Amino acid sequence: MIRGEHSFIRGTEQDDVEALFGLYAPGVLRAGLLDARREPLLVTRDDLRDLLTRKEIADGSFYTVESKTGAIVGFCSIRGLNTDARFAEYGIQFTDTDCYGADLAREVHDFLLDRAFKRLGLRKVIAHALTEETAMVEFLRGKGFMSAGVQREILFSQGTWHHLETLVLNNPSFNASQAVS
Repeated sequence: MIRGEHSFIRGTEQDDVEALFGLYAPGVLRAGLLDARREPLLVTRDDLRDLLTRKEIADGSFYTVESKTGAIVGFCSIRGLNTDARFAEYGIQFTDTDCYGADLAREVHDFLLDRAFKRLGLRKVIAHALTEETAMVEFLRGKGFMSAGVQREILFSQGTWHHLETLVLNNPSFNASQAVS
């Protein structure tokens, strides 16, 4: 468990299924919860319990974020690690978008970058956000993420088309001599 001044970050456990299920609320679209075809996942609590037994979850790459009061306020991860290209997907999903403007989000961000850049030696991290995820995009841009492009009309849901933006943050200490040939 990582104890921050504003948060606790710990490995996700089976007991976290209910809070995780809450992220999949009908009518709320989140890029981090889309499937490989970029469509919303329709999951059950049993699906999530099964997910939490998979290797990438069990090996500690998916984390639960709690407030100082112990309430679960979100989840974060570094996933899809590509060791050859030295990048992975950076993900933060808060239950309330107001969390992106709080010090708690900064602590989670710092934790993920420490894991990605110092522990895993990655060259960059990539994040994805849908049109509606303005609080997350503003947070990421404020942390140095740059747009790598927008996929227009990637998802049709709730009677409208949604765009998906890819944002990238390069490791500031990455040395080109470390690159894999």
